[in-house]
Amino acid sequence: MQNWPNDLPLKALHTFSVVTRYNNFQDAADRLCITPSAVSHQIKNLESWFNRPLFNRRGNQLQLLPEGKQLAASLRHSFNEINTACDVIKHYSGTRKLVIAAIPSIATCWLIPKLSNFQQQYPDIELHISYALHNKALDFNEIDLAFVYAKTPPSVDDVMAELFLSGASYPVCSTSFKERQDSAIDISKGPFLQDRATNNAWQTWFDKAGVKVDQSDKGLAFDDFNLLRSAALAGQGIALCAKALIEDDLQERRLIQLSDIPVNTDSGYYLLQQPDKRHPHSQTFRDWVFEQQ
Repeated sequence: MQNWPNDLPLKALHTFSVVTRYNNFQDAADRLCITPSAVSHQIKNLESWFNRPLFNRRGNQLQLLPEGKQLAASLRHSFNEINTACDVIKHYSGTRKLVIAAIPSIATCWLIPKLSNFQQQYPDIELHISYALHNKALDFNEIDLAFVYAKTPPSVDDVMAELFLSGASYPVCSTSFKERQDSAIDISKGPFLQDRATNNAWQTWFDKAGVKVDQSDKGLAFDDFNLLRSAALAGQGIALCAKALIEDDLQERRLIQLSDIPVNTDSGYYLLQQPDKRHPHSQTFRDWVFEQQ
């Protein structure tokens, strides 16, 4: 275990860090709510403690020496970590709920049906579920974890992304739709239900299946997977649905898979979180999510 020096000049180190941020004593003094002379005194104390200068002083201009640059970089990182740790404690109370943001498809088709299992296992952890809306930035000051859909792994600064469900999609229809057909279903005849979030998915599917179809982009179009699924369940036509989200529908024969050829195989559903701003129960929830696969 590391032992800190008894005389480590923390106040002077903090003053030095602020000075290097603003590069002058006056602005640093304003930020610290002290006088410029007090700032100068702290810097002189720090240089005496190190027994070496940290700046070149040319009138009112300050230029960091190599030792000062190295110290400034280390302090900036250290004080940022301290600020983050303090923010977590300041904003956390033992009763704060774990906030989960989920896109509507995950919330409706996957998460909510499984929540009773989580509550049975962890009755003392309270959850707040909200929507993660398409094209709206996630604010991890307000949420702890988020479920999103992406065509490639999300790359966001300070955010950890883990794939937990495949986006591979297959043609499906309802039992009632199939029963209305006079013969075996010909997928190429539609009608096609379109998900606007996955443009040209039907054309991609037919290209992959080696079938030439005109106007594969025609048919009812929906902005949301839940609407697409509802239309399929209502017998409105054939939809390309992510199999991971309709497993219950397939098992209960509410929907029928019409082909083993998938599209959107590179897409997926990801769980996001910021490790540096982790709620005490974030890891518990994350582990539970992956146990449900």
